[in-house]
Amino acid sequence: MIDYEVDLYLRQKWQDARLQHKDITESLDLNDPNLVKAIWKPEVYFPNAKHAEFQFVTVPNVLIRIKPDGDILYMLRIISNF
Repeated sequence: MIDYEVDLYLRQKWQDARLQHKDITESLDLNDPNLVKAIWKPEVYFPNAKHAEFQFVTVPNVLIRIKPDGDILYMLRIISNF
């Protein structure tokens, strides 16, 4: 059986009305791991993966961008084996 390793950048986008702010006009970028943990994120899984892990170099390779209208963009790097 052949194993494959995939190194990918995953981007997810959703709307959270609780984070809408009319007084703010700029997007807010969060890359601090403690702040990223505080934001709800959808569960990500790969059904046929044998192993998957988030990519870390010196800090986690993750970013959450919150727009004034409540749109959230979640970007992270994952390495997975199938």
